[in-house]
Amino acid sequence: MQSKRPLLVRAAGAVLVGLLTLALTAASAQGQGQSKLGGAWLGIKSDGGHRWTCIVAPLDSAAREAALHVKFTVHSPQMAGLLAKFGADSFSDFVGESRMINRTTAKFTLVGYALKQGNPPAIKLIYVGFGTWEFTNATQAVLQYWINVYPAEADADGDGMPDPGSAPMFPPIPVTDTALRVPILP
Repeated sequence: MQSKRPLLVRAAGAVLVGLLTLALTAASAQGQGQSKLGGAWLGIKSDGGHRWTCIVAPLDSAAREAALHVKFTVHSPQMAGLLAKFGADSFSDFVGESRMINRTTAKFTLVGYALKQGNPPAIKLIYVGFGTWEFTNATQAVLQYWINVYPAEADADGDGMPDPGSAPMFPPIPVTDTALRVPILP
């Protein structure tokens, strides 16, 4: 006669798996599921004093990786001061990529340029931003990031990025922004 113990262990295991599945499903139904990258966003508040718009274009079907296109619409006094100090008069758009690193947070890197308009425009500074984009809900996010500023000469090979071993001109500049997804209006 076989022991009933293995049958009880398997039954208990099946019940445990079922309860775990129900708990995960309930959490997902309460907005606790995986946040997805995508959409059009507005930078509505910044401790840096700037404003921006951003298009987030998913690169995979799960929307866990995305391309970023950021345009600054209002420059902070610090950004305007750097433009003037280094002979620039405008910023390029910033481009980059992001990747979800957990259920609610993405890691990102952006690059953009301070330009002196002309034909062709001259790059005066290279900006590299990096940090996190944390979804607080489906329509809002908080970005915590740092900006490194490099002289144009830091890109000796002309690929648009600072060369390996290049040092930023200043310690990384910390910034916190709040973003709002552009809604579909009636």
